[in-house]
Order: sequence, then C-alpha cells, then structure tokens
Amino acid sequence: MAWRPPATLTSLARRRPLLAYTALTFAISWGGILTVLIAGNFDLSAPGPGELGVISVLMLLGPSVAGLTLIALSDGRAGLRQLWSRCIRWRVSGGWYLVAVLTAPLLLALPLSIGALVSPAFAPRFQWALFAAGIVAGGFEEIGWTGWATPRLLARARVGRAGLWLGLIWSIWHLLVDFRYNIAAMGMVWPLEFAVVYLATLTPYRMLMTWVYRGTGSVLLAVLMHASYTGWLLVLFPATSLSQSLYWQTAFAMMLWCVVGLALRISSARVAVDDLARNRAVDHPATR
Repeated sequence: MAWRPPATLTSLARRRPLLAYTALTFAISWGGILTVLIAGNFDLSAPGPGELGVISVLMLLGPSVAGLTLIALSDGRAGLRQLWSRCIRWRVSGGWYLVAVLTAPLLLALPLSIGALVSPAFAPRFQWALFAAGIVAGGFEEIGWTGWATPRLLARARVGRAGLWLGLIWSIWHLLVDFRYNIAAMGMVWPLEFAVVYLATLTPYRMLMTWVYRGTGSVLLAVLMHASYTGWLLVLFPATSLSQSLYWQTAFAMMLWCVVGLALRISSARVAVDDLARNRAVDHPATR
C-alpha cells in the first residue's frame, strides 16, 4: 500500500468533523492544564486563585477556539457569518425558552427541597454572584459544542445518539480539571464523584440541549441552557457533605434522564407523524 501523508486539519475537519473538534479541543484545554501541572511539579494540593484562573481560561478557550478555527478552515467567512446568524437566532417558540431556562433550576430545586426536610445542610445557599460563571461558560463553550459539533453530528445521527456521543465527550473533557480540583480532598471516592456529577448528569443534559437545538437551530438557546445549568448549580449548591452531595446529585441525574426520555419520545412521535404525512402525500398525490 502506498504511503499517504498525514491528513491536514482542514481535510480532517471536513471528513471527520467530530474527531477533529475533539482532538483540537482536548489539545488546547488538556495540553494547557498539563503544562500548568508540570510547572507546579504536579502538586495536587488545593489550587490557589492564580492556578484556578489559568485553568478556567484554558477550559473556556478549548471549545471556543477549536470551534472557530474549524469553521474558518472548512467554511471560511461564510461559515463564520452563518455561525453568527445562529448565535443571534432568538425568534423561536416560547416553549423552547422555558425548556432552556427552567429545566436546570426546577430539577435542582426538587431534590434539595426534599433533602432540606431531613437536614438543613441541603438548603440552597443562593450565592447569586456565581451565576456569572454560568453566563461566561455558556457564552464561550457553546461556540464549539453547539456551533460546530452538534449540527454535524445531527447530520449523521438521530438526536438521541448525537446527543449521547457529544454528552460523553463533553463529560470526559471535564475529567482532568475535576481530577485537579478534587482528588486531594476526595481521594479514592473521586471516580464515583466524577461518574455522578459529570458522566451521569452532563450526558443527559447535553442530549436535551441537542434536542432543543434540533428543534430551533439556535446557538443562543444553547448558550442560555448551558448558562442556566452551570449558573443555577453554583448558585444553589448547598453546604452538604460529600455523601450528601452524591445523594442529591444522583437524584438530579435520574430526573434528567427521565426528561430526556420524554423529549426523545416526543421527537420520535413527531418523526412518525412526518413520515406518515409524506407517505400519504406519495400514495395520494394532489391532482390538478
């Protein structure tokens, strides 16, 4: 077999868009975090404010820079203009706004309210200033996750599978930063914490975000939905112990999976109705 040179990033973006995006996103975020860890001699004690700031910036740059780079390489200025039009697409049904803005706070409030009946530790702390972190995260990250990856996955797979794949990648992308922040305090319990807080929770939430995008084509709605999740989680996060946190976050994850199941059933029902309408149009064409 003749030797072929390695594919360029541009051709990879066109032939394997999810692989190109994942590789570039992880290279920026994880590469930067590993550089910070090496500079600190892999000291895994509680990070200081400076390190927290650097790591936060690197996490935000990964998805956004990767998304903008790949759009510019594969689609040029036309692709960037099209991205901007999706970022300002706000004329959608009000029901989609309700899903985007209210899903996270409502599902978070339920297990915390029930837990507060047992222990005051479950009571939300309402740290309103932290909501700004959600706005920043949504504004930066969704340029890549929804601006680049989601529409290309939806072109190849149904909404459930597309959201599942992207949700798993999104969850694993958080692995290194969560390890850095929590391994010293959690020790051997850390893998369980990551499985609950990220894999079991972010995956269904991304599936729901993919469903919303499939119905609206709006990156703006994805930004709002991401901001709502991160912002309300930080605002409401109670002063619970590790075991208590795992209880209520497991309940939160389970409710998210139930909502995703309902959303996918609605999506399947609509597809079935559309297919039936098309078949009827073919079997009984209009006559002139």
